[in-house]
Amino acid sequence: MTSFRPRSPYMKDDTVLTTVRPISDLSELYYEFAEYRCEIMEERLRKVRKDMIARRRARKKFDTIGHKRFLEESAAFMQRSNREMVEDSKVMAGYIDKLDIPDVVVGAAEDGRLAKRARVE
Repeated sequence: MTSFRPRSPYMKDDTVLTTVRPISDLSELYYEFAEYRCEIMEERLRKVRKDMIARRRARKKFDTIGHKRFLEESAAFMQRSNREMVEDSKVMAGYIDKLDIPDVVVGAAEDGRLAKRARVE
């Protein structure tokens, strides 16, 4: 898979398979996607476990709120992964659903006029 994605396993990953699914070998695409997503979860789990052990050694109280947040984020990540992997029989080869992505005018002033230069910060 050659998609653009965050290098860090701790950054939000919005990878979608919508545009490549209909034109790909699903077995290969899903293998690469699943391996990548499992790798991310593995890194996240290792970090959380390492942090838990460090807190315990430092005799700090267990971070219940932080851990629950991690569990919720992990569940959402896994659900997103599940939604991206559509059953083979439900994929129409060569057909891409219409995407509803709103147009955005880059460099527009508040009054609607276009700026002379777009400023990137």
